[in-house]
Amino acid sequence: MAITIDGIVNVTIGLESPAVSGASYSGGLIVGMPPVKKTVEGFVEYASLAEMADAGYTSNDEVYKAATVWFSQDPQPSKVYITSTLATTEEGGTYEEPVVAIQRAQNYSGWYGIMPAGISHEKYADMSAHVETTEKIMCYTLEDGEELAASKISYNRTFVQRLASNQTAEADKYQHIAHMAKCFNYDPGEETWAFKALSGITVGTFSSSQGTAMEKANENYYVEVAGSKITQGGKVLSGEWIDIIRFRDWLKNDIQLRVLNLYVVNPKITYTDGGIGLIDNAMKASLRTGQQKGGIAEDSFDENGSKIAGYTTSVPLAATLNASQKKSRNLPDCKFTAILAGAIHATEIKGSLGY
Repeated sequence: MAITIDGIVNVTIGLESPAVSGASYSGGLIVGMPPVKKTVEGFVEYASLAEMADAGYTSNDEVYKAATVWFSQDPQPSKVYITSTLATTEEGGTYEEPVVAIQRAQNYSGWYGIMPAGISHEKYADMSAHVETTEKIMCYTLEDGEELAASKISYNRTFVQRLASNQTAEADKYQHIAHMAKCFNYDPGEETWAFKALSGITVGTFSSSQGTAMEKANENYYVEVAGSKITQGGKVLSGEWIDIIRFRDWLKNDIQLRVLNLYVVNPKITYTDGGIGLIDNAMKASLRTGQQKGGIAEDSFDENGSKIAGYTTSVPLAATLNASQKKSRNLPDCKFTAILAGAIHATEIKGSLGY
C-alpha cells in the first residue's frame, strides 16, 4: 500500500517556454555621428541623456541634440537606441555610410523607427531605398523650401516633415523625432499621427498655397489651429497613412508569433481539423487583439440589419487536402479579411436655425 500521495496520484508538470518576439513597434533608432574624439559601440541603448553624457556625448553633438528632443516629449520615452556611423580608419576623418549603420542595427531588436540626426540630407535617398526593403519606418525633416529627389519617390516607409520659414530653433530640425516619440507612446492601431502636440517644437506659419503643396507632396507639418498646437498630415510619401503601415507590420508579426507558439508549446499540431482549428484560432486571436486596439473595425450592421464582421478567417478542411500536401506538412490556404478602422480627420456639419 502506498504511504505517500505520489504513490497514489503521481503528477508531473512540465513548463513550456513560449517563443518571445524581439520585434518592437515603439522603439526609436537615432542614426548619426559618434561623439567627437570618443569611441562608442556601433549600437547602444540609452535610458537618459545622463547615460549619453557618460558615454562621451556633449550638447554640441547632433545625436545628443536629437535625443534631447526625443526625451522631451510627453509622456517621456523610457529609452532610445543609437546606431553610429563609425570611422572607417583609426585616424578618423572618413565614416561609413548611414545605410551601413542601419544594417548593423538590424542585428538587434527593440526598435522600429529610424531617425537621422546630423546626417547629410543627400544621404536620405539611399536610406529611404534601404528602409523600403525592411519592415521599419523612417522619418526626416526638410527645411523651408528645401527640395530632395528622394522626397519625390512614392516610398511606403518614409515619413517627411516640412518646416516653415519661422521654424529656426535648434530643436525644430528634429521635428520628426518629436513626432515619432509622441506617436510611439500609443500601441499600433490606437493612434493617428495627426492632431498631436509636440514639446519643444515651434509651430510653423504656412500660407494656404504652402499647405496645398504639402498635402499634395504627402508632407507633414506642425501648426496652430484655434489655439491648439497640432501636427497635420499623417501620410508616408506614397500617400498611405503611416499608422496603417505601422499597424500592418504589428499584425503580421503578431500572427506569426502566435502560430509559432503553437508549434513550440505543443508536442505537435496534427494535420486534422482539430490541428487546423488551432491555426485558425491563433489568427482570430491576433485579429481580435487588433480590433481591441482600434486598428480593425468593430462588427457593424448595414441598413437591412445584416451583420458586417470586422474580420473573418477561413482555413481548409483536412479532407480537402491531398496526400501530397499532408506529406509536405505545409498547411495552405489559411486566409483572413479585415476592415481597417481608420480615423476621422475632418468633419462636415450642416444645420439650420429658425424660429
